[in-house]
Order: sequence, then structure tokens, then C-alpha cells
Amino acid sequence: MNTNDTIADISKLTIDRSTTNKTNHSFSIKSLVVLAAVVLSSNFYWFTNQTKAEESQAGVINLVTGNTLQGSASQVSASQGDASQEQISQHDSVASNLLSLNTTSPEAEPVFPSKTNDQANTKLIMSKVLDASGHIVARRVATVSSRVTGKLELLHIEEGQRVVKGQVLAELDNQQAKISYQLALAELTAKQADYDELKILQQYENQRFARREQLAKNKLISIQLSDDSQLKTKQINVQLRNRKAMIDLAQQRVELALYHLKHHKIRAPFTGIVIAKNAQVGELISTGSSAGGSIRTGVGTVVDMDSLEIEVEVGESYINRVYAGQAVTATLDAYPQWQIRSEVITVIPTADRQKASIKVRIKLLETDERIFPDMGIKVSFLSNQI
Repeated sequence: MNTNDTIADISKLTIDRSTTNKTNHSFSIKSLVVLAAVVLSSNFYWFTNQTKAEESQAGVINLVTGNTLQGSASQVSASQGDASQEQISQHDSVASNLLSLNTTSPEAEPVFPSKTNDQANTKLIMSKVLDASGHIVARRVATVSSRVTGKLELLHIEEGQRVVKGQVLAELDNQQAKISYQLALAELTAKQADYDELKILQQYENQRFARREQLAKNKLISIQLSDDSQLKTKQINVQLRNRKAMIDLAQQRVELALYHLKHHKIRAPFTGIVIAKNAQVGELISTGSSAGGSIRTGVGTVVDMDSLEIEVEVGESYINRVYAGQAVTATLDAYPQWQIRSEVITVIPTADRQKASIKVRIKLLETDERIFPDMGIKVSFLSNQI
């Protein structure tokens, strides 16, 4: 029977709705059973033998497809042509779906999520070549002291306070320094007055020598008087140079006295944070070390937070895995979930005999207020860039 005859016969039949519904329901159940059998068969043959599975699946598909088409034809004839053209199209679409479902390319590999995660974890582990632990250190840290010895009168700092370069941190008793400065100024004034007085005397002797020289030429006075006046003038010139030198010396003394006076105010050497206050008002601040406990050598400690870096010790056996410019991931002990991008600055070219280790300096590529000096930190040296 060809397609045109089938269509002509179907168009002449009277469609019974109840019979058609039962037929459609029976066909749907059979289609689902066949579909489940095909899927189970394809999965079983895929994991046992891929090549044989392809041939077996093709045979199963042909058998199922043929049975399905035959069952469809028998159902159509049993129902005396009650199925419409839409039902035939549905049978054809079911068969085509079965063929397309079981004719998957054999080259496509299944996806295994667990395998993919294992590969990612393996790649992350392989990127780390070495782990080490160390501490945060500051490259610029200073215990601020005074260049002069004196009693501490005022203290303007507290722990955790931020200071800028040149800011006054403390003031010492400067009464003696003020008196010394005033004495130097007075001495300078006296030297200047002596010079001015001698300068006037020089002008007078120069005029007197000129007159006597003229009188001596006219033979009105003796030549001896003219020579005496000339000698006096030369002496005054020398004395003027001496007075001038004394004035310069007095000026230097004034500058020295002012220098000592200024150093009674202790200033910050650079911008940073005060991490320690080492003295109190009323204590004696000394310029050098002191054997006694009542004399302080500094008023406080200032740290430049922009100079913080990591310092770790690496064993000699593993130092060949570390090089300048190498990417590093650092984790503070206080914040284990926070990974800080870092980079190796240099490998210090000296070894510790006792520990058999070499120090490595690491630069922090991120700055944060949570990073403090002497904090414990763990680092991982990476084989590639971050």
C-alpha cells in the first residue's frame, strides 16, 4: 500500500473519538517502554564495549523502529482507519527521535564532574613550589631621641598616633640653652662694636697719614713723623682683619647655641606610626646609653608602615626554588582566609650555619591597616605569575 492510497482510505473512514483515545494511550505507553529499553541498552553497551555497542545499538534501533512502525500500522488497520494524518506524523516523529537519541557520535566523551574537580585541584597544588613561614618586618623603624641631654618637660605622642616628618614629639628643658644662645648673641654684638670702633680709627689714621706725607714732601715736618703715621695705619688694618675674624667666630657660636636650643625639641624623622612611648614627663633624656634605669635614651619608637615587608627563612636544600621577582601568596596567621599578593625582592646572600637557612625578603603588593610589624605570616612560592 502506498502513501496516496492510505490517505484516501483514511479520509473515507468515520473517526470514533473513544476508540482513537484508547489507541493513542496504548501507543504512548508502548513508546515510553521502548524508549526506556533503548536508553538502558545504549548505556550498558557504552561502558562495556564501545565498538560493539555501536553495532548492537544500531540493530536494536532498527528492530525497535520496525516494531514500532508495524505496531502503528496494525493499530491503524485494527481501528479500521480511525487514525488521522496527525497520528501518523506523531509515529514518524517518535521513530526519528529514537534514531537521533541513539546515534550519538562515539567520539564524544562523557563528563565526570569529580574528575574535573580533581584536575583543578592538582593544577593548584602543582603551582606551589615551596611553603615557608616568617614575620612582617619594617625597613624603616627608629627610636627617636635627642642630640642633647635634658629633662623631659612636654610629651606630645601616644601609642598608635600618626606623625608626619618634622612634627614635634617632645620638648626638653631648654633654659640653659636659651641662656647660652643669648650669651652668644651678646658676644657677637660686642665683637661687632669693636670692629666698628676700629673702623673709625682706621679712617682717622688714613687721613692723618695723608696730611703728614704732604707736609713731609714740603719739608715742613720730619720724615720720621710721616713714617710713624704710615706704620700706625698698617697696624689698624691688621687689627680690622682680626676683628672681622672675631665677628665670624661669634656668629658661629651663635649658630651653635641656636642648634643646641632647637634640639631641645624632638621631632619625627619621617612619617609613620608611633608604636611605643619610652619616656614620661620629668625623666632625664640622654644622648647615649645609660647604665642606670632612670635615664632614657629615647622618647618613642616610630615605624614607617609603607616600608613593611615579609622576611622568611628558607632551608638551604630548597633555596634553588626561590628567585627574585617570583610570585608569592602570603597569608597572615591572624587572617587565614585573606591571601595577599606578594613578590620576592631578593635572596640575602648569606646563610645561617646553626639553622642551615637563608633569609628571603618579600615585598607586599597590597597595603592594609591590618598588617602590623612582627605579625606571623605563611607564604607560598608559586611557579607562575599570579
